[in-house]
Amino acid sequence: MRIRYFNIRAIVSACFLLFSALQVNAQEFTYKVRQDRLIGDREGELIISTDHVEFRAKKEKDTRSWTYGEIKLFEILSPTRVRVWTYQNRKLRLGQEENLSFKIINGQIDQQVSDFLRQSIPRPFVTSFTNEDSEILAQIPVKHLHRFSGCQGVPKLYADRLVYEAKDGHDSRSWRWTDIRAVSRPDVDRFEVLTFEPQNGGPKRSFNFILKEPLVDKAYDFIWSRVFRPTPLIKAEEK
Repeated sequence: MRIRYFNIRAIVSACFLLFSALQVNAQEFTYKVRQDRLIGDREGELIISTDHVEFRAKKEKDTRSWTYGEIKLFEILSPTRVRVWTYQNRKLRLGQEENLSFKIINGQIDQQVSDFLRQSIPRPFVTSFTNEDSEILAQIPVKHLHRFSGCQGVPKLYADRLVYEAKDGHDSRSWRWTDIRAVSRPDVDRFEVLTFEPQNGGPKRSFNFILKEPLVDKAYDFIWSRVFRPTPLIKAEEK
């Protein structure tokens, strides 16, 4: 009887663990959104799941769905605004790829969803959420230069990413090393991060910082080695 009791309890425990794992793997986040368009905004639901992102429009013909491999760039511009870039060419603008912007009108994206997307998307990812639990290796106060003005903030260095935390929250970013195209030190008091973000009037967006304190060589060399690390060879699977 003891053995049978133990087996039943073990089976129940195993089922509970399996159910918990399925719940984690089956995460889905749904938001009521409005798609920004030049003529006639579209309302619907933005669904973020384990294997794809879907815009479920009120009219079925306007519904779109992408696997994470079909998304060229996903941007969380704020808790209530996101933009999805795909590999599809735009019909009315030759040479430009499709991008869809959404305004969340019910609820907000939070740190949990940002972390979920960061883990799901293999391509470059843009997020304005900067809450990190890891140890800070270095940080330095800066002024982030805009086209006509600037903002104050602090770049923070972690083992697996670089974070820029703006004081006003605008333009805050958290970059994995694979989200950064290049870094440079144009001058002793300057630091530049070139990203994959599209930019008006230029191919990609660059974050230019004026350093209020020196950026020590050890910290810069660490960043450089992560951004410009050798690309590993992808071996073909043996049959």
